[in-house]
Amino acid sequence: MGCGRDKDNSSKDRGCVCQAVRAIKDIQDEANQECNDCKNDCFLEPLGSLVSPSNRLNTRIFKLYLKNGETFKAHIKGCPWKSPFFRVKEVFDNCCATLQVLKPDYADGSGSGSRSGSGSEMDTMGNNTDWVFTGECITVDLDCFCAIQCIKDVHVFLECDEIN
Repeated sequence: MGCGRDKDNSSKDRGCVCQAVRAIKDIQDEANQECNDCKNDCFLEPLGSLVSPSNRLNTRIFKLYLKNGETFKAHIKGCPWKSPFFRVKEVFDNCCATLQVLKPDYADGSGSGSRSGSGSEMDTMGNNTDWVFTGECITVDLDCFCAIQCIKDVHVFLECDEIN
């Protein structure tokens, strides 16, 4: 059961978070040109429209919000903090999804290093933040979330990038 719906609703009537994540998956998989006045709409195509379009972009980063308004975060093995940032890997027919957990890789001013983020830092990134795939994936029921916020279109280096 999703936010704002009762048990009597048809399973075909999926929530907006499920629809948005499915759309993000489609956008990441295909590049279609459409116009949309909303500059950070999760349904905005092609991938790259949240910034300036580029063939190199492969990820639309987003955050999910629980019914109580809190940001959903996932643990990252070996890190003392959780990440609220995700990339959709797969969406299953019953509105479950496998999400890849991302973390910001902050440039340290000299451009030669990085620092880890924590709690509030991770919620408020600057425009010069690079993003890293943590190697962690999480499977979620998209009907358990009430809101989705698209953050940015970026290129995240994934292991399959070495093969292609």
